[in-house]
Amino acid sequence: MSLLIGSFAFDARIEARIISYYRKRSKAVYIAKSGIELATLLMSRSSNVSKNNTSDGAGLEDEEDEFYDQTLALSRGLAVRGLEHELGDGKIILDIVPEPARRNINNLGKNDEDIEQNLERIFIAGGITEDTGLWPVLIESFLDWTDKDSQPRPDGAETEDYYGALTNSYKAKNGPLDTVGELLLIKGYNQAILSGGKLSEESELGEEVVVSGIQDLLTTYGDGKVNVNAASARVLMTLPGVDDLVANAIIEEREGPEMDGVETDDNEDYSYQSAGDFVSRIPDLDPNVGNYITTASTIYRISSVGEVGGVQKKVWCIVTHEGGKLNILRWREED
Repeated sequence: MSLLIGSFAFDARIEARIISYYRKRSKAVYIAKSGIELATLLMSRSSNVSKNNTSDGAGLEDEEDEFYDQTLALSRGLAVRGLEHELGDGKIILDIVPEPARRNINNLGKNDEDIEQNLERIFIAGGITEDTGLWPVLIESFLDWTDKDSQPRPDGAETEDYYGALTNSYKAKNGPLDTVGELLLIKGYNQAILSGGKLSEESELGEEVVVSGIQDLLTTYGDGKVNVNAASARVLMTLPGVDDLVANAIIEEREGPEMDGVETDDNEDYSYQSAGDFVSRIPDLDPNVGNYITTASTIYRISSVGEVGGVQKKVWCIVTHEGGKLNILRWREED
């Protein structure tokens, strides 16, 4: 009898934990969606403030405004990353980032040579170096997938010679990608190349290769120019002649000076005002960089994580924000 009672008690505890988890999960979803609403509010407010003043007509003084820094950053075209806001028994973790802080995989160049050079820099930023031996297949298969003809390149693939012969056959796109995830359909690409991890192939040196991946560097939105006011160091390093030192210098310049013991004006705007302003402030840049960059955005990626009792749910969307109006282009909910 005692064993039976103990078994019932154990089952009851397990059931209670499961119920608790799903309750937290459900709350986390709603909190994540509330984060999208918060982002919408901040973006709307950013349209009504000057770059050096957060007055939005609501009568809030700077020191009383919880979202002062974020509103000001958005008004200057900068990214907001890692904003945490308590909500009920959970919290929101919010990112609002101009989508041109990523490279548009569909707009890497006007010809094959430009596209190849940009892909090589993207692969390097993702840890997929030339000595992995993967570049020829990855580059030529991408070119075959996106060009309009059905003639395969030596290391590439088209429907007749490759995709049509697969067990689960399909046709080459012969057009631009709809999503970055579509790269997984292209010969040579796998989850490690996109999201990071161990490559299935060893390098030409016979070593196991672990890569960071390229998915977080890419988008299918925008005109192909990189927003230097929001791009990460890894994305900046995909620009011609930009190494890690130059990338970090670009970020430090847009964030302004941080001097120990010296009080600086938090309202001072150090963001790049134009491509010309950017080039003039960063010495010894490759002359071609100016053709690849922008300093403003109308397309944003909002990523909101809701967290309750250690359980997280993520919601993200791509939106346009122009003339004070916000329009959702894509919406995803993830664990």
